[in-house]
Amino acid sequence: MGDMAGGRTIVLLMSGGVDSTVAALLLRREGWTVWGLTLRIPGRGQPVETGESAARIAEALGIPHRIVEAGDSFRREVVDPFLRAYREGRTPNPCADCNRSIKFGLLMDAASRWAEDDSVPVATGHYARILASASGPLLARAADRERDQSYFLCDIDRARLKRVRFPLGELTKPQVREIARGAGLPVAERPDSMEVCFLAGADYREWVGDAGPGPIRDEEGRLLGRHSGLSRYTPGQRQGLGIAAPHPLYVLRLDVPHNALVVGPREAAFRTVVHAARPNLLAPELLEERDGLAGKTRSRSPLAPCRILSLGGAELSVSFEQPQFAPAPGQRLALYRGEVLAASGVIV
Repeated sequence: MGDMAGGRTIVLLMSGGVDSTVAALLLRREGWTVWGLTLRIPGRGQPVETGESAARIAEALGIPHRIVEAGDSFRREVVDPFLRAYREGRTPNPCADCNRSIKFGLLMDAASRWAEDDSVPVATGHYARILASASGPLLARAADRERDQSYFLCDIDRARLKRVRFPLGELTKPQVREIARGAGLPVAERPDSMEVCFLAGADYREWVGDAGPGPIRDEEGRLLGRHSGLSRYTPGQRQGLGIAAPHPLYVLRLDVPHNALVVGPREAAFRTVVHAARPNLLAPELLEERDGLAGKTRSRSPLAPCRILSLGGAELSVSFEQPQFAPAPGQRLALYRGEVLAASGVIV
């Protein structure tokens, strides 16, 4: 990337954290003219992210900076689907929704307007890589496997990838923090955020408004206890059931029409075949052979060998060599060919 910069402008999506700050440093070292763009994240009342911390970093680095107000779009594309998923018994992935619609949608469009250039490159502090190929850019896993965020980027429109840069893709988190320390940046020790950004520590269950308490049943329909609201549970969950049983019980599924939680032994939660809707083909040329793929059904799961059973305009089905634990409706099924994320879908 460095030999391509030559003083060209690149717009960096800045959060004010260590990752996007180090990304700014690395881009400048490569010769880019960096501009910073920050999303103001709405909360239930006041914004939970005002953009002020990013603005201070940008000022310290001498980077032009703008804050984008995205309240209505963010609520429509991220918050509302998040709440609706829980009400419908699914486990949402707001980061994937935000990356598709907001960061690599609304903010990328805002970058184009600011630069008056629809092709202006856009960078972020994500841990992922863009690889060149004859068919176009490919989204690939980061060098730091523990930090790899490609799973959360799986819904991005492939056409957007040609403008995307990930300066941290070849680095580990400790290396990133060391670069920040070396530059004397106070964000070097800033802890990572592990919560859903727009909740700002609030309990999402206060927002959801589910049907309230209901029965907990086993697979045969026997009543085992009472749950405190389906939005508090996800497939594979063991904690918080409040049931005395001779063996551990796990959530198998959420029966929303009957407001019932269905539980059973751990082995009953495994699935070999996983179905997904809304397939997103990031590298369809890598799917011509349906064998030899690897997939995951949650961000922290290891990649597991699988093959495609069917792939159409509205559905994607795969078969794993080994059963996968509790694929949760609403989460993403991500398929990789080697390092490259080839396709994804929303688990149903």
